Amino acid sequence: MADRPSRHTVIVGGTKGLGLDIAKACVARGDRVTVAGRDAEVAEREATAMGELAVSGICDLTDWDSLQRFFDSVEPIDHLILAALDRDQNDIADFRPDDAAKTSLMKNVGYAASVHYALKKLSPEGSVVMFSGLSMWRPMPGSTTISMANAGVVGLANSLALQIAPVRVNVITPGVVVGTQAVDHADPVRAETYERLRQRTPGKRLPHTDDIVNGVFALLDNPGINATNLVVDGGMHLV
Repeated sequence: MADRPSRHTVIVGGTKGLGLDIAKACVARGDRVTVAGRDAEVAEREATAMGELAVSGICDLTDWDSLQRFFDSVEPIDHLILAALDRDQNDIADFRPDDAAKTSLMKNVGYAASVHYALKKLSPEGSVVMFSGLSMWRPMPGSTTISMANAGVVGLANSLALQIAPVRVNVITPGVVVGTQAVDHADPVRAETYERLRQRTPGKRLPHTDDIVNGVFALLDNPGINATNLVVDGGMHLV
């Protein structure tokens, strides 16, 4: 819409993957974006490439001081997107507790800490969107830790939706997404699994990156959507 006001969206994990795709789409529709990641050089490069509507930030979801410094430095926030992830490959037979703890710390405690430090900057009409993943329902080989962490994101969102109202809190749960490095360059075992899953979806189609971006925009823009876990998986969860 031509008269749609510009919003400021902060994307933690916005320097690569789906977070970067969302950042680019936000800029394309005229929104101001702050893309944040752990690598200052990468964040600056990606923000510069997006033009004057984008700026960079540096934070680490396992470093509380860095999160506080980052959110203290940003402008008032209309929307906060938490898209950062850690692809820990961990099976229970050879379980590595230290690696599992790092992933859970980042995706669960780190997401909660981000909202804590961002709270004073969030618009009451704004929202938080957090990324979960289908592995909480359909585990993949090696997904022990991330299956736990993804389920925890949904529980966190339910709690936050009550605690920080009227700010809305939603989750997006992508399935296996075509156009992401994890899928397009998967090892043969995972690639075979993904193809099997595609064949089982009702439409024989896996979601693409644009589908995830459009799903995020629905959560950002529709004030009637709150405390919702939007599953964008081509119907994979049905079969």
